[in-house]
Amino acid sequence: MAFLAARLRAAAAHITELRAQRERDVATIARYRAEAGALSDADDELARAQAALDDAQAALTTLRAERDLARQQCATAQGQRHASLAGLAHDLRNPLAPLSNGIELLRLTDADPAGRLRTRAIMERQVGNLMRIADQLSDLARLAGDQAQLQNLTIDLGDLLRHLPDKLGPVLETQQLSLVVGPELQGQLPLHGDAQRLEQAFAYLVDDVARHSERGTALQLSGVAGERSVALQLAAEVDLDTAGAQDGAELETVDASCLGLGVALADQLLRMHGGQLVARRRAGVRRVRFTATLPLAAGRAPGSALTGSAGTAVAAPAPAADSALSVLLADDNIDFSQSFGTMLELLGHRVALVHDGLAAVAAIVGSPPDVAFIDIGMPSLDGVEAVRRVRGQGNTQDVLLVAVTGRGGAEDRVRAAQAGFDRYLVKPFAMQDVREALEAAQAIRGRSPATARVARTADAPRA
Repeated sequence: MAFLAARLRAAAAHITELRAQRERDVATIARYRAEAGALSDADDELARAQAALDDAQAALTTLRAERDLARQQCATAQGQRHASLAGLAHDLRNPLAPLSNGIELLRLTDADPAGRLRTRAIMERQVGNLMRIADQLSDLARLAGDQAQLQNLTIDLGDLLRHLPDKLGPVLETQQLSLVVGPELQGQLPLHGDAQRLEQAFAYLVDDVARHSERGTALQLSGVAGERSVALQLAAEVDLDTAGAQDGAELETVDASCLGLGVALADQLLRMHGGQLVARRRAGVRRVRFTATLPLAAGRAPGSALTGSAGTAVAAPAPAADSALSVLLADDNIDFSQSFGTMLELLGHRVALVHDGLAAVAAIVGSPPDVAFIDIGMPSLDGVEAVRRVRGQGNTQDVLLVAVTGRGGAEDRVRAAQAGFDRYLVKPFAMQDVREALEAAQAIRGRSPATARVARTADAPRA
């Protein structure tokens, strides 16, 4: 019995030991499970970190690509700007060189009236060219700044192109050139846009091809009209007959904005009509072949007005009887003042000159003239502030105030109008604009205040 009791005690102790071992094993397994779970969470965190790193690397790659693209675009824009400035310098030198020669010729032809007349004619033509360049620059600035407005009409592009050779006849004849419009473009081609602006665009393109063509060259305007668009090609016929010219295999694309002001204007005008201009030429050849694509307005009758078309023009006041006016000319440019004043005196008017804003205010308030031509950029007091002070004086209500400036922007016009200017002339201006201002001043003089207001505001500065 004692032996059996001992064996039972030993068995109980062994069972107790086994139970303790089992508990230790369970605890160990639980610890292993916890460590395994922690390792799994770490793996998940590592996977998330790796994904975030991949996303950051992808974003960095995108940023680098955008940076490289921006650098490339900046370099391209700089190249275009330099090319445009070089083209502008070339365009300016063309009239400036004959003008410089003309000055020397005038010095050498004191005893030759006929020679001086010929020189004067040359210089007048070149001044006209400079004015044209200035107009193109102003026009291009307005178009680039979305300040220009197009007439909202449906026109017949075929009719416009059909009459284009006649419109450009004088220009082509001087270079003994001809322009042939293909019969495929002379049918009805209804297009949504501004006929005058489109004619202007094609005239610029023809002028560019003509300027780089030899005398006697025939220019050809051909194209293909589809249901929704028309593609037009302008080139010298000698280029169209060259092998490989049709498929463009030997041609390189040229940035239209770098081909001069005229082509840049044409490109902008075509874009405003929803079109596109492509310029190509063979290597080493200056003459360009243009391809212009324009959308057609299918289903509309040519010439029909559309919603939002341009409003009616304000009729200019009828000129009063011719009589001498008292004119004040305020400008700090002595050469301009004296030459302009001489022209006004030759027209039979009495002219007084001042050269700064304070003197202009004193002259107008002290002895109000019929009309005052006032430069905006003057010393001591600019023209806008001078007019603002003048308009505060009761005895100046009948004075026609005309801004004379080299700035033609919309903001400048608005600022001038708010100050009290009645009219706005951009240098160099046409003599007809001066005559119209003088006629308005004559209409104001001696009439009722209501009539004066109508004559004054008929051509007020517009934004």
